[in-house]
Amino acid sequence: MHVAIYARHSTDKQETSTQDQIRRCREYCSIKGYQVADVFFDEGISGSHIANRPGIGSLLVAALNGRFEGVVAEDLSRISRDQADTANFFKKMMFLGLPVETVTDGVINELHIGLKSTMNALYLKDLSDKTHRGVIAAVLRGGVPGGQLYGYDLVHALDELGEPIRGKRKINEEQAEIIREIFEYYAEGRKLKHICDDLNRRGIDSPKGGKWAPSSLVGSFVRQTGMLRQTLYNGVVTFNKMQYRKHPENGKRLSIMRPEKEWITVPIPELTIIDDETFTKVQKALDERSSKHLQRKMIPTVMTEEEKRETSIRRSKEWRRKQAVTKKRANAVFGGKLYCGEHNQKITATYAKHYSCPVKGCANRNLHYDEIIKLVLDAIADLDEAKIIEHFESEEIQQVRTHHAREIERLNQHLEDLRASINKVIDALGRDARSTEIRAFFDDKAEQIQRTKLDIAHHKRDLADCAIPKKLQNIVQQHQRLVTRLSLWSRDPEAVIPVRQIIERFTIDINWEEENQVWHHQCEATFDLAALTATARL
Repeated sequence: MHVAIYARHSTDKQETSTQDQIRRCREYCSIKGYQVADVFFDEGISGSHIANRPGIGSLLVAALNGRFEGVVAEDLSRISRDQADTANFFKKMMFLGLPVETVTDGVINELHIGLKSTMNALYLKDLSDKTHRGVIAAVLRGGVPGGQLYGYDLVHALDELGEPIRGKRKINEEQAEIIREIFEYYAEGRKLKHICDDLNRRGIDSPKGGKWAPSSLVGSFVRQTGMLRQTLYNGVVTFNKMQYRKHPENGKRLSIMRPEKEWITVPIPELTIIDDETFTKVQKALDERSSKHLQRKMIPTVMTEEEKRETSIRRSKEWRRKQAVTKKRANAVFGGKLYCGEHNQKITATYAKHYSCPVKGCANRNLHYDEIIKLVLDAIADLDEAKIIEHFESEEIQQVRTHHAREIERLNQHLEDLRASINKVIDALGRDARSTEIRAFFDDKAEQIQRTKLDIAHHKRDLADCAIPKKLQNIVQQHQRLVTRLSLWSRDPEAVIPVRQIIERFTIDINWEEENQVWHHQCEATFDLAALTATARL
C-alpha cells in the first residue's frame, strides 16, 4: 500500500522534531510493508488550528488526486490538537477511502477521535492556563511582561537559584529624557503632530526606529494603549488587559479586552519616569481631547438619512481635493479645471502639450502648454487682501452669516425650553419616578437636547467660516510663495497640490484685435476662498 507521511512540530526551537517524526514513520511503514509515496510536514506551526498550514493543505490536495492509499503520522496530535479539526480531517479521509494510522495507536477509528482529540484539546487549554499563570506570577514578583519598551533596558540577571530573572528592567536615562519632554509638551497643550515633527526634525528615533507618528503617542482610546497612557512610566505596571483567542473559522489570533476589574496593577517605584502630577494632568488632557472623537461617534445616532448622505458626499469631495499626487506624476495646476469662456466647454489635452476646446472652429484650440501656464500663473497671482475682504463682505455672505446667527439664537431658546420642560416634570413627579412612560419621556428629551447641541455647534462652526480670517496677510503671502514656486517649475507637486485645492476653475476668454488681425487670450481664475482661508482657522 502506498501511503503519505505527515509530520509537524510547534516551535522553531524543535529543530530535529520533524525529521525524527518522519524517521519513526518510515520505520513503522517498513515494518508494515507500506511504500512511502510522499512526505508532508509543517515546521514551527501550532497544532491548535488546521487552517493556514501549507503542509497539511498539500496533503489534502494530493489525497483528492489519489496519489496515495493511506496516511501515517507519529501521533494524532501531530495532525491537530483541535477536536473539530481532527474529526473533520478523519471524515475527509474516510470519505476518500484512505485509512489514517499513527505509530502510537495504529489504525485510527472513531473511538480514538473522540478520546484522544479531547485529551489533546485539554492539553492545549492546560498549557495556556499554566503559561498565563506563570506570567502573572512574574508580574507580581516585580517583572515587566512583554518585549522591549521605550525608556527601559532589559536586565539579564540570575536569582539565588541560578535561574534567569524574567522581565527585569532598568531606566534608559537618554530615552527617559525624551519621554519626560513628550509628557511636558502634551500637558502644555501642544498638538501631537507638532510634538512628532519636532522629534523628527531633531533626528530622534522613534521606539521602532523610524519616524515619530501621533498614533505611537496617543494609541487607542478603547484599548488604552500608546506612550502617553503607559502606566509603567508612572511606576505602575498594568497587566492582564488583553486576552487572546483564535478565530474558529480561520484560526487567526485575535486580541480581546478584558473587563477593567480583571486588570492587574503592581507598583514598581524604581522604574518611575513621570511624576504623579504630570501623569495625572496628561491623562486628563487625553480624556478631554477625546471628546471630539466621542462626539463624532455620537453624531450619526441623531442624524437623519438625508444628513448622513450629505455628510458622506461632502467628505468624499474633501478627500478627493486633499489627496496627494504621487511623485511619479506631477499634474498640471490647471488639469481638469480649464474651460472655454466662449462655449463653456472643458478644454482638454489633445496631444503632447496641446489643449483644445471640443467645439470646432473655436479660437481656444491647439493651445500650447507654455502659453496656457503663462495665462494661468497671471490669473492666480491676481489675489490680494482686498479681494478676500470683498468676498466676505458681499451681500451673499452677509445673508449666510445672519442666517446662522438667527439659528443659533433660536436653538439656544429651544434648548432652554427643553430643559424647562424636564424641570417641570421633575418638580411635579419627584426624582424617584420610575414608570416606563417617565423614563421614555426623559430619554426622548435627552436625545432632543443632544441633537439641539449638535445643531448649535454646526451653526457656530459655519458662522466662524463666514468671518474674515485674522491671518489674512499670512494667507496672501503664502499664496504668493506658491505662485513663485510655480513660476520656477510649473509642475512642482509641493505647489501644484495646494493651489489646485483653492481653485474651482480657470476660464480662458478670447478677444479679436482688429488692428493686428489676431486673437488675444486672457485667463480668469475662480477661487474657492473658503478653502483658501480654512488653513488660517486650524
